[in-house]
Amino acid sequence: MGAAKAAAARRRGVLDLEAQFAFFRSQHRHPVNAAAHALLTWPILFTNLLILHFLPLPLPLPVDPALALALAYAAAYLAVDRRAGALAGLLFLAAWAASRALAERLGFAASWRVVLATQLFCWTWQFLGHGLFERKGPTLNELPEVFLMEPFLIFLQILNKLFGYEPYPGFCKNVDKKMEADLKESRELEQRKIT
Repeated sequence: MGAAKAAAARRRGVLDLEAQFAFFRSQHRHPVNAAAHALLTWPILFTNLLILHFLPLPLPLPVDPALALALAYAAAYLAVDRRAGALAGLLFLAAWAASRALAERLGFAASWRVVLATQLFCWTWQFLGHGLFERKGPTLNELPEVFLMEPFLIFLQILNKLFGYEPYPGFCKNVDKKMEADLKESRELEQRKIT
């Protein structure tokens, strides 16, 4: 089953927005799990930025690691959708600025406690959301893809639900078709596993 999921991930392509959004929606169908991810993914990223401000570097870099991460996310999101990507990129830059200010205010020891508590709480609820409500574990073999795209997919879903935003006309219909295909493939894999 792991090989099949890895093959499906390769077919999707990290920056294939339709396929990524369809897969994300197919993995987060239960409202409690979807809410847990919507509420807890961005705090994970924020605390990642927070702790990066204290990362000891062997060589001086022209940009701090937290800013480099924020810029990398912003660039990836701009690559998949200019309008929503620009807004998400601005959110990342705001998160970088806020995490920098918080790091300066708290110092390393207090920041580390905030990061640890937040990460433990958020990750626990995300795993529980998958296990208890979706009845299947998260796709751990796709973690790099998840770390990169999930915050944007959550943001895109919020824009779609609140404002009817679509990157282009027909996007949601295409996503629905791909989501049904993902669900069908998942059901077939589960059936093969049972027999």
